[in-house]
Amino acid sequence: MNIIKVKDIFIKELSVEFRQKFALGGIFLFAATVVFIIYKSFNNINPREWTILLWIIMLFAGLNAVVKSFLQEKKETYLYYYTLFDPVDLMIAKLLYNFVFLIFLFCMILGFMTIFSGFPVKLPGLFVSGSVLGILGIAIVFTFVSVISAADNTNATLMSILALPLVLPIVMLLLKISAVSVRLLSDTSVNEDVMLLAGVDSVLLGAMLLLFPSLWRS
Repeated sequence: MNIIKVKDIFIKELSVEFRQKFALGGIFLFAATVVFIIYKSFNNINPREWTILLWIIMLFAGLNAVVKSFLQEKKETYLYYYTLFDPVDLMIAKLLYNFVFLIFLFCMILGFMTIFSGFPVKLPGLFVSGSVLGILGIAIVFTFVSVISAADNTNATLMSILALPLVLPIVMLLLKISAVSVRLLSDTSVNEDVMLLAGVDSVLLGAMLLLFPSLWRS
């Protein structure tokens, strides 16, 4: 892996995103609006509802943000990339950008949820570690789905729907870890769940890096 090329692709992705400010603003506006609507609908959100709603909002906002990752580029652009970059460098840079973007989006959603509904987390260390690993897994799945969609010229909406079952194991682990962090559950094996989440991320990342070069060449 060439760190310099990964950095160059990352900076390019960042500059493209800032040139499309309407798309960036639309994603954040979607997240903020959903949080506000939920607040006005429930008025008083208990910790269980807070945990579930946080990850539902994050999942759908992240889906809209990441699945377009490879779809916004033309095939001629990828042909040009093929002459410049190793496929692993391209994938790592795209994944890194999507992960950073999702972390930023999560912090914004969490901020709005905290403003409107409070912050019921009692074990912040567990919550943060579980959230970072979960967001990494979501970024890996959605990035790879975007690759498949771009390679096969598949409808983006259909690929978005197909991506949701793939992140189900990650979301289930996230919900359990988050529930323990807000003291809804008392589970002495939660550290094993965190390790399991890290293992799932590792398997997904390995599969993506193994399959992407073949998909790109096709």
